Amino acid sequence: MADDELAEQIAAVRREIAPALPKNVDPKTVELAAFSAVGRRELALRVWTDSREAATAARRSKGKALRERFGARNPNGWLSFVAFGGALCAAVAAVLTSGFRFDPAETSAATAILAALAGVAGLIVLIVAAGRPLNRSMIRIHGIMTAGLVIAAALMLSRGPGVWAVVVAASAVVSVVGMVVILVSRARDHGGTEEIDTAINVALADTKPEVEAVSLRLQSEVATELGSQDAARIVRIRTAVLAELASEGIPVAAVHPEAPAGSVIIDDLLGMWVPEVLRGEI
Repeated sequence: MADDELAEQIAAVRREIAPALPKNVDPKTVELAAFSAVGRRELALRVWTDSREAATAARRSKGKALRERFGARNPNGWLSFVAFGGALCAAVAAVLTSGFRFDPAETSAATAILAALAGVAGLIVLIVAAGRPLNRSMIRIHGIMTAGLVIAAALMLSRGPGVWAVVVAASAVVSVVGMVVILVSRARDHGGTEEIDTAINVALADTKPEVEAVSLRLQSEVATELGSQDAARIVRIRTAVLAELASEGIPVAAVHPEAPAGSVIIDDLLGMWVPEVLRGEI
């Protein structure tokens, strides 16, 4: 490829990505622009869309596997949101009874309602779990809920018994019982506890082969449609532009210069099927 033609295509990529500089450019957008520079933008956009859709399908497959195996107990299930809502209600109830910025006598009804909601959430968790182990994250969430309700109950009862105080105290009892059941069920069933604690990691590992197969298929399709000449040209343009950006102090992730054309788009978008905090664990 003539040097002047390469320079012209590199300049075309720089013009395309210029509006997004310096913060909103990454290797996959550079590769997309490189495809455009050689007249293959349609192919790149199709691969872009296919990769995103495949990532979404992989996330759904993982979620389905968790639901089928653990039902509502799965770490990403609705039960976690119920418990979180209960913890939030309990925390607010504790704040209302503390006297900080509020007169506890005037907020006793609101406190009791919040405590009752938290108590119901704790009861739902207790019923759904049915003595089976829950994920370790539920210990933290339920612990916050229990602590909030116990504090709220203690403060309300210290100001004298009453209907609202009894409601808060009863909710606290339910939450304490639920917390005890969660801890006992985990201690009693070590196998079940390990299974639920590693459920997400196992689901990710089980889904990974499907994602890798999609990646290979997409890469094969790109290589076939591009041909060796256009593929090599895209890699050369991509490498040159990324080197220029790095020399200008613009932070972009490193890409191996021999990574095939299309692989940056595929790997980046397809990799989104795994939550960012877990990407180092599979």
